[in-house]
Amino acid sequence: MENTAYSIQVLLIVFLIFVAVIHNLDSTEFQKSLPAKVVWALPGMDAALPCDVTPALPGDNVTMIFWFKDTIGMPLYSLDARGGPLTKASHLAMSDDLGRRSYFIADEEPSKTRLRIQNVNRNDQGIFRCRVDFVNSPTRNFRVNLTLIEQPSRPRIFDTKGRELRPNATAGPFLEGHELFLSCQVNGGFPKPKVTWWFNNSILDGVVDSKADSHTTVNQLFISSVNRNYKGGRLECRTSASEVAPYIVREVPLNIYLKPSKVKIVTPNDLLTTGKPINIKCETSGSHPPAKLTWLLGDKPIRNAVITEEGTATFTGSILTMTVSGEDDGKILVCRADNPRFPGGTLQDRRRISVAYPPRVSVALDFGMVTPVREGTDVILRCKTSARPEAHTYYWYHDSHLIVYNASGGVLPNEDVLTIKNITQKFAGQFACSARNSEGETYSPAFDLVVQYGPRCKRGHENVRIGVIPDEDEEIMAQCVIDSAPPVTRFFWTYKTTSKGATDAFPVHGSQIENKGNVSILTFTNDIDNVKSLQCWAENDVGKQDVPCNFFIVPAERPEPPKSCLIRNASQNLGVEVSCIAGNDGGLHQSFVLEVNELNGPPPVPGIQSTLNDQASATDPSAGFRVLGEKPVFRLANLRPQKEYQAVVYAENARGRSEPPIVLPIIQVKQSDSPFLEDGEQVYEISKNIPKIGVQSLSEGSKTNLTLIIASVSALAFLLILIVAIATSVVLCRKSSSENTQVTRRNRRSSKPPSELELSEAGFGEGFHRRSALYRASMYGDCEERISRLIEGPDLILAPTSFSPQNSDY
Repeated sequence: MENTAYSIQVLLIVFLIFVAVIHNLDSTEFQKSLPAKVVWALPGMDAALPCDVTPALPGDNVTMIFWFKDTIGMPLYSLDARGGPLTKASHLAMSDDLGRRSYFIADEEPSKTRLRIQNVNRNDQGIFRCRVDFVNSPTRNFRVNLTLIEQPSRPRIFDTKGRELRPNATAGPFLEGHELFLSCQVNGGFPKPKVTWWFNNSILDGVVDSKADSHTTVNQLFISSVNRNYKGGRLECRTSASEVAPYIVREVPLNIYLKPSKVKIVTPNDLLTTGKPINIKCETSGSHPPAKLTWLLGDKPIRNAVITEEGTATFTGSILTMTVSGEDDGKILVCRADNPRFPGGTLQDRRRISVAYPPRVSVALDFGMVTPVREGTDVILRCKTSARPEAHTYYWYHDSHLIVYNASGGVLPNEDVLTIKNITQKFAGQFACSARNSEGETYSPAFDLVVQYGPRCKRGHENVRIGVIPDEDEEIMAQCVIDSAPPVTRFFWTYKTTSKGATDAFPVHGSQIENKGNVSILTFTNDIDNVKSLQCWAENDVGKQDVPCNFFIVPAERPEPPKSCLIRNASQNLGVEVSCIAGNDGGLHQSFVLEVNELNGPPPVPGIQSTLNDQASATDPSAGFRVLGEKPVFRLANLRPQKEYQAVVYAENARGRSEPPIVLPIIQVKQSDSPFLEDGEQVYEISKNIPKIGVQSLSEGSKTNLTLIIASVSALAFLLILIVAIATSVVLCRKSSSENTQVTRRNRRSSKPPSELELSEAGFGEGFHRRSALYRASMYGDCEERISRLIEGPDLILAPTSFSPQNSDY
């Protein structure tokens, strides 16, 4: 019994201690000492208040669970599990609103059991306490601080200038590769909200740029270099006051300008042809807005060309139709793509074009040589050529005449190089070359080659006879004419005497000499009877004259008769023209006389010379004409139609007239169908009469007979000479013609140069070919002309009704 009583006492003491402990656990002081776990909840949403029901002793079970709010002593919700497991416990909720919205959830894991409160509001906020009673383990208490979340305001977006973007407005434009700045701001929010920037569900910036105690929360987004992935995308500014709260999102569409990513000239880079239109296509893509294509050639915009454009939102094409020239060869063709909204957004494709063009040629001296060149040196000329394709055929010209290879003469044309050995003055003049390729043939501008040479006597002035009249004290003039380049700088004269054994030359006193350019005039009197000859010497920068010009003092003689006289219509058929070739002057100055007599008129009085001109006398139309001239060229303008005239020509000097006078054919003038021109002058036609032998009106009968005998003998002698000359000329001409024909075949040209009036860098003209024809005629046609002259006779030629304009009128 005693033992039973002792056990009851012990149980009573334990119960009292348990009651005391329970009382202490429900006290306010004890509750305040427990830590409180904060649970956030959104108004109108469910809140889960955790309560760990894990027993302290293994194998122990929960008997009771009580939920209290704040300091209220009555539980708002309870579970009674004394009759079984916690999952089958009975639930008891208070009749107030909070209790009815609460329900305890028993999880398989004791630590995750929780009280769920539906549709929480601001009145539900407070400190909740969960009390858990066990069978053997001590009671446990947990404090939960239920706090409602306050979401911030909707985000506002600002640009770099502080301007707010309206809802659904697009941010930008921003440039590819440049900076992007946007600021996202929200107001309020509890707890302090987070503001983050996102793109394609990836966070870009999660750092808040405002103070923690600030009512406004700011996040500034800065991208140093925008790439083209942002084009067409949307940025998101997300904000939330808690992780359990959903994000408040503001989307920002982006406008990104892109520079072209690709530009290419897609047409193959083929060889172009001058003067032929070509199409070249260029394409570009990757630009926003679409790029504009422009064309440049040699860093200059292409003008006067047709450009066709095509394009889409991402693609732009341009077709250039242009015509190139030879000057465009080697230039850089550029297709440039420009974004009109993107400063500096330029991309370009370049290619070097090749243009086929005819040669561009010019003639120049070889390196190190300068013009003028000195006679006797070797000269090398180069035909400088620029062509595509390369030139393959070259020709050289001197004064418009084709140059042929002549090794013996030192003329060596070899492709684009012309070598002239030991050059002489005859090679001075204009040189040109031509070059040919598949595109055509081009002639160079003329290159003036000046050849300097020492003094020499001008042709026809090497040996001059000075006629003097014995025993007459007269002033004599010797004129020394020099050919030289550069001009003469000094003249000096010497003379030789007739003294026996005298061979030395003596200098002439300088006071008797007058120099004018390349002419030196020596004046002396005829009282120096022992002077046999004079010598004229000259000197220039090249050197001294090697062979002097000789002047031989001879007794004066009568002049020789004129030769090879021609009768022809004057220019424009105005009258009759008579022209002859002067004979030897006999050492004195000579003049020429034409005497004309009307055959059916009275003969002239012997010994009386008429001084009438060719207009005659109106009162005595039968009177004779006597025309004087310094040259044997005469014009008879007013011969009477339907009349016959006899004309003779002779020369005269101080010693007398030439013998015998030259008798011309009988001149019979016919009046034409148009007798008058607008100026009133008559027009004549020459009657082709057979010349009459003899001139009775000028000599007596005995003199005429003597003249006929002399003429007959002379004719026989001349006929023999003529036969020999004709035979020799024919042989030489055939040989020369054969040789020249071979040369012509070797240098046969396949095309003709252009007109003379178009002489330029493009080439020679028609005039050049006319001159070339004259050149060939000079090579191949001399013999035929000589034979023709021999057949027709040297003293009298009935010429055609045309006259060379080079003859002078008297």
